[in-house]
Amino acid sequence: MNENRDLKCVFKGEMFEAEVVKGRLEAHDIPAMIMNNSMSAILSSYLVAGGVSVLVNPDDEEKAVKISAVEYSNKLLETGKN
Repeated sequence: MNENRDLKCVFKGEMFEAEVVKGRLEAHDIPAMIMNNSMSAILSSYLVAGGVSVLVNPDDEEKAVKISAVEYSNKLLETGKN
């Protein structure tokens, strides 16, 4: 992931949902990371209870939003709005 630019949030939800979205994105060669509400990287799915976000590089945002919509359209964030 490019650490020199701001990452874009493409999904917010529970940990298990975020893991599915992250897996789908990575299957389409889009690097993604999961962050908890305090914006610290999640190292283990056992460390978090509550909402998390899936973040991608800005260049991948549009494609990532479309891929995320396949599984979780009701929690999808609009492109360009975080």
